[in-house]
Amino acid sequence: MFQQINKELERLQEGIYLYNKADSMLKELYSLLRQQKDKKAELEKRLNKEKRDVEKLSKMSLTSLFHTILGNKEKQLEKERQEALAAELKYNDILRQIEYTNFQISGLENERSRYRNYQSEYDQLFRKKYEMLKNSNSAYADKIIQLEKEILKHKNNLREISEAISAGNRVLNALDRADRSLESAEKWGVWDMLGGGGLLTNMAKHGHIDDARDAATEVQMLLNNFRAELADVQITSQINIDISSFTKFADFFFDGLITDWIVQSKIHDSQNSVLEVRNQVLHVMRRLSDMEQRTNGEINRLTSELNEIVSKA
Repeated sequence: MFQQINKELERLQEGIYLYNKADSMLKELYSLLRQQKDKKAELEKRLNKEKRDVEKLSKMSLTSLFHTILGNKEKQLEKERQEALAAELKYNDILRQIEYTNFQISGLENERSRYRNYQSEYDQLFRKKYEMLKNSNSAYADKIIQLEKEILKHKNNLREISEAISAGNRVLNALDRADRSLESAEKWGVWDMLGGGGLLTNMAKHGHIDDARDAATEVQMLLNNFRAELADVQITSQINIDISSFTKFADFFFDGLITDWIVQSKIHDSQNSVLEVRNQVLHVMRRLSDMEQRTNGEINRLTSELNEIVSKA
């Protein structure tokens, strides 16, 4: 009797789930976008300042004359150029992050709009089913309705957990790529310090550093997505992730890996930051896995109870 209604309720519940998921992720992404825009303004000021510093030293200014007299003008100019390059790398990176966040927001806003009316449609149909159950004089009507709602709630939460686990695995894979690139750069750097280096060695080392830097940008975007996936109330009430160490990790890439004389130490610093972030993500993943197991167990228990009641009704 209720087969068609149940099928329609399931379709509407799917739409409600997608609406709520998009809504919770959008709240997280709106906040993230505000932070990114603030950072962009800050980095833009820093970049302009660094460019002015290079320009001052390049011209025959008082500052330039001072360093010329001291005999360290070229050294100071190189330092200013490196700082300007680091500022430009950071600025370009935040522009890519803002572009990606806007892309995500646009897609989620369309998704949320598509399912805007599903909750009211579901409530109307659910009420219709409830009245039909009561009119059938079933003594189990209230219990059946309650169990069905509980099972649906747990199934939606299970799906949310599964999607968060997938997002976390993507972060871990990107961290592995960054770590492999850093490890390769470190080996080439050791070879260089032992006297076996040259132009090709230096090119190989910096090629791996470039790969690691690209991976760092990818990790940042994936980590932001991971946080958005965790924005659902059912998950964030039990799990929290601190990304401050990853912020330091990204800074190491853009502040240090453009100069030869500190490359090796910065590679070690970046490797430590990769490890720290990986441990944080793995901790969250273990919590998610435990939640997944408990939720599956609860679904099985409630389903068995529902089947037993339906067989008696």
